[in-house]
Amino acid sequence: MNKEVKKIFVVLALYALSGGIFYNFQELWMAENNLSTQTIGIVYSLCALLSVSTIFLCSNLISKEKLKKFSCVLLLLKFIILLALFFLNNTGLNVIIKFLIMLDYVIDVEIWACIYPMITLITKNDKIYALKDLIYSFAYYGGIIFTSFLLGTTILKLNINFNFYNLIGGMLMLIAYLVLRSTKLENYYSKKENSKVNSLSTVLKIIKKDNVTQNYLMYHLTSAISYACINGMMITLLTANLNFSASAASYFKMILGIVAVFIGTLILEKLTLKNDYINFSIKFIGRLLFYILAFICNNKIVFLIAIVFMRLLSESYSHVSEAPYVNRFSNDNQLAFCNLREMIGYFSKAIGNLLCGIAITMGTRYNFLFAAIFLIPAILYLFNALRLRLKEKGKMDL
Repeated sequence: MNKEVKKIFVVLALYALSGGIFYNFQELWMAENNLSTQTIGIVYSLCALLSVSTIFLCSNLISKEKLKKFSCVLLLLKFIILLALFFLNNTGLNVIIKFLIMLDYVIDVEIWACIYPMITLITKNDKIYALKDLIYSFAYYGGIIFTSFLLGTTILKLNINFNFYNLIGGMLMLIAYLVLRSTKLENYYSKKENSKVNSLSTVLKIIKKDNVTQNYLMYHLTSAISYACINGMMITLLTANLNFSASAASYFKMILGIVAVFIGTLILEKLTLKNDYINFSIKFIGRLLFYILAFICNNKIVFLIAIVFMRLLSESYSHVSEAPYVNRFSNDNQLAFCNLREMIGYFSKAIGNLLCGIAITMGTRYNFLFAAIFLIPAILYLFNALRLRLKEKGKMDL
């Protein structure tokens, strides 16, 4: 693997580790600073809205030649914000705290959107795309494990509490900034091309004529809604309706996530079949069948089996269901397209989270019903995107 790609993966791992450490207990840290549950919910809602607008703005301002500098600035800003939150703890300056949390969230989203476009300056393939997701998840869950085991302990007379995680997360972002600065992405800019920004409007014009991408984005929209109908408020669903304690629900979700990363790695390296229709069927049609069974049976054991199946394959097959469609776009258009994809993803999560909360009050079986309703069109769109892509390449449907 290219040396510069490895450095970007190190940056990604540090960024994800920082996120797992800081975000795992962020809600409790906010509560310790006398922010009510309602206020925390409003802050997170504003975070999502600001993220969409920021993504749109960055897509229209940042060219590929500016990606590294832009990402370095974002990492440095995130370090400063986390350090500021560490010192603002229990000061009562909650207006500043809320503003910084929203700013941090927006920056975090944009850092993630920039990672793969930076990699594509050097290399672009489906396996690298999937590896990016697996590295992020592995490091993120590593951060969660770190926080869970160290909370309440004392190291060198220093008490490990929620606020201390701000400091650790900030230090990791500073290291990530230094690593990214050391990369030599400038060597991969084409000297024959002028620096230019390809805005979302440019990408939308391309998509307007591209049926493959249209079907992929509709799949991305509906599948994300379906996933959030169950996973959007997983801890609440487990504790309120399935008799889990808060700690048991947290560990259950964490363990499933970690195992999912290992399964995803195994499938990426060894168990991907040549027929993508079968690959898609294993993950999505299998998921749909469990959803329907859970709704019909209305049984807690079946609910848990369906959740386990969904979570265990959640990190798998992105190299065949996502990467080929993202990689259709040139390096010039990568950032704009990745940002568009993130905007659709956050919009989908908002809808899915809303439906998830409604379904929990109605009964858990309705979480699976809503999830199944949106998963059906997602499967149809994904299969159609694959059919069109194979036809475009001159291949017969398998």
